[in-house]
Amino acid sequence: MPESHYKIFRPAALCAFTVFLLSCATAPLPDWAKSPSAITRVYPADTYIAQHGQGQTREAAEASAAAAISRYFISEVRSATGILEFERQTNGVTTETQLAATSEILVNSQTELFAVRYAEAWFNKAEKQWETTAYIDRAEAWAIYEPRFQKQAEALRGLYQAAETEGDLFKKALLWGVTNRYAQSADFEAAYSFGQILNSAKMNVVFSVVRSNTASLPQKIDNARRNADVYIDCPVDFESLIVNAFSRALISEGFPVAKTRAGAAAVCTITVDEGMQKRELGIFYYPSLQAVFTGSSGALFTYNASAGSASAVTPDVAKRRAYTALAEQVQKSFSTEFNANAEK
Repeated sequence: MPESHYKIFRPAALCAFTVFLLSCATAPLPDWAKSPSAITRVYPADTYIAQHGQGQTREAAEASAAAAISRYFISEVRSATGILEFERQTNGVTTETQLAATSEILVNSQTELFAVRYAEAWFNKAEKQWETTAYIDRAEAWAIYEPRFQKQAEALRGLYQAAETEGDLFKKALLWGVTNRYAQSADFEAAYSFGQILNSAKMNVVFSVVRSNTASLPQKIDNARRNADVYIDCPVDFESLIVNAFSRALISEGFPVAKTRAGAAAVCTITVDEGMQKRELGIFYYPSLQAVFTGSSGALFTYNASAGSASAVTPDVAKRRAYTALAEQVQKSFSTEFNANAEK
């Protein structure tokens, strides 16, 4: 290139570059940044989920906006599932912390699947930061997410149908409990809430049967248990302490206690191991038991309990203490074990 041509070209190139920089620095204010409510006008809430972000660089601003979208989902999911969890807490025990953690994991994993787009970033001179808006198209996100919840819905319908058609009355009661636990699981509830956030109208239409099924579960469980009377068979007992403990535990769960084995929906066969030891200082017991619940289709649930040690110089006193402690353990743990593990 001739020297004279080079000298003429360089100033022109610098001028063009300067104009380019000036145009970037004086870019007009985007529509979505003109007011606090402008984002909802540019990205209507019924069509988009949009959140604002800012940072020292364009990339930082985009990361901030994407994080804001995740926080939005997490907040909405926790709000919905938190209400459901509060309504169904029993025995003073909830899984609020677990539910919150599960919802956050779910949201973060699901939002990674969606196409998060960004508005053209602009530099806010007053704040000395880049700003942008991240947004998700609800219809597009729904198309990606809907099959995933559909699988969960099909699983619930399968459990519901299995319980509905079961002929063994005691097993039927157990299956309704399994279905209810699945419907109240953190994964299922958080997923349902997630779908509601994306497109509540479609969720209400497509999954109306699922929600109707879950709403009927408490009544289904109550009716099934009322019809599943249990006969308690406990050959080894002391002053009926164990039989009475199981009677109270079953009644509290909604199961009637049958007076005779004939015609009972299930039989609870209890085997007690007294673990009695004679020592110089007295009589020591290390009692434990196993209860096997059997229906017309076979063994359905096994419960185990133990009560540490009990002792006394007098044999009857030691034995009474051992059986009392074992009965108290049944009262404490049967409900939790039954509802957590029956037909698991």
